[in-house]
Amino acid sequence: MHCVECGAEMILVNVVQLQGDTTEAPSLEDHRFKCSGCHQVKQRRVLTSHGREIDAAPASTVQDERVAALLRCVLAKIPGVARQSGRA
Repeated sequence: MHCVECGAEMILVNVVQLQGDTTEAPSLEDHRFKCSGCHQVKQRRVLTSHGREIDAAPASTVQDERVAALLRCVLAKIPGVARQSGRA
């Protein structure tokens, strides 16, 4: 999801279950997102099915992968660093 104000990626920062413990039926959750660029906060009400939490990757996984890829790219441009990391 992207911010409508600046176009940056929105990051899921909070989830609140609105209904009681429903193990067999879908439940409602409030999801709060924060923009990674302008820090605007948006909230959405989401209908979720049982087991979604187990099947879904954590919200920060995509961002962590992007940061790791950027770090690898930067380190590859520094002389001698790429060769040292390959030995470990």
